[in-house]
Amino acid sequence: MFSAEETFAWLTNPANWDGRYGLWNLLAEHLALTFVALAVAALIAVPVGLVTGHTGRGEFAVLGAGSLSRSIPTMGLLFALVLFIGVQFRDLAVVLALVVIAVPPILAGVHSGVTTIPSSIRDAARAQGMTTWQVVRHVEVPLSLASSIGGVRIAYIQVFATVVIAPLVGLGGLGFGIVQGLALRHFPQVVASAAIIIVLTVLGDRILGSLQKRAGAKFEETQLMEKK
Repeated sequence: MFSAEETFAWLTNPANWDGRYGLWNLLAEHLALTFVALAVAALIAVPVGLVTGHTGRGEFAVLGAGSLSRSIPTMGLLFALVLFIGVQFRDLAVVLALVVIAVPPILAGVHSGVTTIPSSIRDAARAQGMTTWQVVRHVEVPLSLASSIGGVRIAYIQVFATVVIAPLVGLGGLGFGIVQGLALRHFPQVVASAAIIIVLTVLGDRILGSLQKRAGAKFEETQLMEKK
């Protein structure tokens, strides 16, 4: 078994933070996989969400993508892509699996944000002579920002948690400490690694939540000004 003292001792031991499988390196790998996947997913989902939200078409596809992503077993998808693409390209396979997970919530957030903008705001922008591109850029993108960040927030939690299983296909990440700790029956290592993952998940969620709240306040301010 383990105790809190043993877990704290393992966590504060400098030897566990240095080297190829030290916590600093595993943390860097974990964050790299997370942010690369989120960036690629955003490059796909944001333009599509803006188009579907602006035109009012494709809502069925957006909802379908969300339902499909929830029905796909994450671990099965990851292993299937690794086997299909090849073990030598497992980095690419893992990123693709993470992108599949991240696209639906970001897409839904952007689409929802654009469709909830009052039509009177768009009409006012067009009355001022704005082109379609200008309406999208100067009106829809800023006003849908809160909902878009909300989608990224959900995607971050899902992706960050899924990267934990990346060591099962030979990659790094903070999940390595859990996998190795279970194999060696070194439970302080398991608990310490899990604690770091939980803290970073909550921290990222809080940061994105704060950004979402600020963007939402700006949207509400715009609505009040429009009513006046």
